[in-house]
Amino acid sequence: MSSALRDNSTCKLQCTLFLKLGSHYFRKPAASAGGGSTRKDLIKLFMEKLETIDFQHRELLQDSFKQLNLPISDYTFANIYLFRKVSHYEFLTTDCGLFICGNNKQGQRYVMPLNDLRSCDMQIFKDVLINQGFFFPMPQEWLSFFPTDKFVITSNDSESDYIYLTENMASFKGKQYTRHRNHLNQFFSLYDPQGETISTNNLPDSMNILHQWQNDSKLALDKTDFEQCSEALQKFSELALWGTIYYIDKEPAGFIIGEALNTDTFCLHFAKASKKYHGIYEFMFNDTAKKLQSQYKYLNLEEDMGNKNLRRAKSSYGPEMLLKKYCICLK
Repeated sequence: MSSALRDNSTCKLQCTLFLKLGSHYFRKPAASAGGGSTRKDLIKLFMEKLETIDFQHRELLQDSFKQLNLPISDYTFANIYLFRKVSHYEFLTTDCGLFICGNNKQGQRYVMPLNDLRSCDMQIFKDVLINQGFFFPMPQEWLSFFPTDKFVITSNDSESDYIYLTENMASFKGKQYTRHRNHLNQFFSLYDPQGETISTNNLPDSMNILHQWQNDSKLALDKTDFEQCSEALQKFSELALWGTIYYIDKEPAGFIIGEALNTDTFCLHFAKASKKYHGIYEFMFNDTAKKLQSQYKYLNLEEDMGNKNLRRAKSSYGPEMLLKKYCICLK
């Protein structure tokens, strides 16, 4: 959203830099010996000391996300960590609390709140937006706090999360799932899949599947999520992820990886499989839903990123809703 871009040189934000790592903090730089830092100097130092989010921030972020209790797929430590290099995530703290700053695919600066903004002062919003561009992704329940005479509120369907009833994905009942039931029946008529919990023991097999999926895509590495998925597999337990790898005739065939977003929503981050097994994605989604339906009411399959094939595939599973993620910037 180009209209959300602002001139950073006009920043009016007075803030401290905060990064709690045990007893480690970054704070606003002290006044210089020459009689005090200018606003420009403070901004320069502020920008230089913003620190890229890394693994040591896991506890801090997990606690923040748990308190927010949002069903939006972006608000998990795994997503933030795995895409930290792509989005250049950094910390920002104001009197209103902790934020994450990042860049979108167009290189535009945006801010993810890590606390409920409805308890914040309006002037802090304005100061943050003048310096950092726009808030994203914002849940619908927060929108009423932003008067439309002062803020522009937009959303893009390509960024909306696909939310499904877990019981529907576990049963494939109804007209909506006729094609998926047929594919699933054909799959079972040909194959006898076996599943294992993803672990270090089957990491080579998982990586084998990922490499095969990447080769099948015929896309460059930077055009897929290969690197992020690879790191998720290699740091599976450290990221507290959940997943299953599937074998057909003792050969690795596919895997699915996810984690809980909150008490009633589970998010599926990655689903990769060999395309030679017709119906394997229907099987993996159906089997995963069966495993999770006793604990989670909803499955979040994230956004389609404007990819027509992804949109068609995700829409075919009959989402209960498209969870909009809102962008908010100053008028």
